[in-house]
Amino acid sequence: MTEEAQNLAQKIQEQAVNSAKDFYGDALGQAKGQLESSRSELEKVLEQLPEDQEEARSQIQEMIDSYQSITDSIDEAAQNQGLEDTVDEAVQQAQETAEGAVDQAQETAGQATEQAQDTAEQATEQAQEAAGEATEQAGEVADQAQGAVGQVAEQAGEAVEGAQETAEGAVEEVGETAENLAPGSQLLSEVTNDAGQTVQRAVDESGDIIETTLDESGNLLDEDITGKITDLPAAEGYEEYTNEEGQTVRTVQDESGSLLELKLGEDGSLLDLEIPPSTEEVTEEVEETTEQAQQAVGGESGEEGDGEEEESQEPNATEAAKQKAEELGVDLSQVEGSGADGRIIVKDVMGAQQ
Repeated sequence: MTEEAQNLAQKIQEQAVNSAKDFYGDALGQAKGQLESSRSELEKVLEQLPEDQEEARSQIQEMIDSYQSITDSIDEAAQNQGLEDTVDEAVQQAQETAEGAVDQAQETAGQATEQAQDTAEQATEQAQEAAGEATEQAGEVADQAQGAVGQVAEQAGEAVEGAQETAEGAVEEVGETAENLAPGSQLLSEVTNDAGQTVQRAVDESGDIIETTLDESGNLLDEDITGKITDLPAAEGYEEYTNEEGQTVRTVQDESGSLLELKLGEDGSLLDLEIPPSTEEVTEEVEETTEQAQQAVGGESGEEGDGEEEESQEPNATEAAKQKAEELGVDLSQVEGSGADGRIIVKDVMGAQQ
């Protein structure tokens, strides 16, 4: 695999992870901003109460202190994912949006203070009502944050499943058709026509797109050059650029949907081309990122899950690694993992099989 192909695979991984992190960071930031706003309102109520109302002040102070443990948990989750800046920006936006609401809350608190000065009992009752509403809001915000994390986990799980299916299909197709390709050619797609014949689209080293028809036994029936790879349209979402060697790098998309990275000379001639690699490593990265996000937010639930894993003695391995171990007949209990927390990944299984 060339360095450019590795860079393209890395970009795909980073885009998937960054999208999940942005969504996750925004959700945490919104939750933290709401909590800080509610805590500020309670602090203002506390400041207005007379010092001799010790019982009421103690109850309100206990409510205020409870916010700290919640925000500390959010900060810890953000730090574990390296999202401190994203969370802080989301908090600032939430606070700016809430300025009008804060002004109204201050007016309400001022009215409550005047009433509290008339009778201590009346002030205590109003403070308890305000605390109840703030607690309810904190519960709603916590539910929203959990729902957001659940959505991220569900989306990541779907991405993992789709990537695994794609990778398995790609491996199977390559294994069956590689022997039919000319040296230096790269397979773009393979379909079966109505006559039961296999139709392959491939690109050779000169950049010609070759369409080959094979019978059921794999014998060549027809071969035709259908165009040049340099004539394909640019892939949506990819920008053309010039690398350090002065070559033009362009990503195009074949009619089969395959992406290809081309390196062109000054005269537009094809110097090199690469097809992005298998999604197996991308699948593992998404799996590990999903699990880390769930562990960071799950807290006690994560600890309970660890206990269940210990009881069942399940190997600490990715789904892709388990599938590869089953294919190669490798015992995962004898494999040492190199991933996060000793997690077994595909390259560990491959190394043990060798």
